[in-house]
Amino acid sequence: MYEIRCPNCGWSSALTDEQIGTVIAEAERMHATYHVEHCPRCQWVIRLPVEVLQAVLPAAPAAPETPRKAAVKKPAARKAPARKPAAKKPAAQKAPIKRPAAKKSVAKKAATRKPAARNKR
Repeated sequence: MYEIRCPNCGWSSALTDEQIGTVIAEAERMHATYHVEHCPRCQWVIRLPVEVLQAVLPAAPAAPETPRKAAVKKPAARKAPARKPAAKKPAAQKAPIKRPAAKKSVAKKAATRKPAARNKR
């Protein structure tokens, strides 16, 4: 038996062992950590921890464990062989830097600007 007491109005009740077993089975099916009861007087939500209910139930029916597949060991990952560092080219053998050809300059025409018109009011 497990006593339930509403923290809002003070109503109290008790769960029998059969009810506790049903509650635990339902919680395990839903993967819940709490069972929710509603107070019949004020409809306040009362949360009951499933762990506490399991501890209260004297002979909790052991849930049959589903057989798990045997763990398959993966082969160890092979390390790549160590690579030798690439030999550096001597400074004298480096390729010359290619630069784009210089563009011919174009003579600019002298721009003649007219003075901006002013707003007259």
